[in-house]
Amino acid sequence: MKEIGILLALLVCFWAIMKLGRRHGDDSRSARLMKKYKDLTPDLLAQTPDEELVEAVVAHVLAEAAESRKPDPAYTLSKLPQPFTVVYSIWAVCKELAHGDYAALTHTATREMVEHACDGLPVVGSPKTAAALTALAAAYKADEDTAAAEAAFHTAVEEECPLSLCVAYIRDHIPQLMGEELAEETTSEESADGE
Repeated sequence: MKEIGILLALLVCFWAIMKLGRRHGDDSRSARLMKKYKDLTPDLLAQTPDEELVEAVVAHVLAEAAESRKPDPAYTLSKLPQPFTVVYSIWAVCKELAHGDYAALTHTATREMVEHACDGLPVVGSPKTAAALTALAAAYKADEDTAAAEAAFHTAVEEECPLSLCVAYIRDHIPQLMGEELAEETTSEESADGE
């Protein structure tokens, strides 16, 4: 009888810990952003303050990825319009390299984003950062010392501020992010084919 009481007490403690943990997870900033930006609309993006705009796009990608059986932002990006890949890849690579070196980045899922970031950085107006990232990736691949290349990357980031440039890029590409431009082109092509 005493063992059953102990077992019940442990179960209640376990349930309470799980409940508190779940509540804490739901209250995290990341969880709130994912909930807020899961269903993006042009109006929601237009009303989002600049300081949260990049995170809004990233949160949308992560919310979409979380709904799949195998949450994978890279796979999710393949199903979204191209501007999502531009913004997400730049954000992921810049955040990863702000907190660690390139070798550490290669042991994370962000390694899949490096090539996309190299392609996306010039698109947002950050060609020096793109060149520095390309040189850094090449140095690592060639098994060379990457210290100088990493320093050059950080200098380029400080000079060009690619995450700030992403804000203007998002504002200029809201229709493309929403897939509206593609939908209009498809409708126009279908109309032309029907004639």
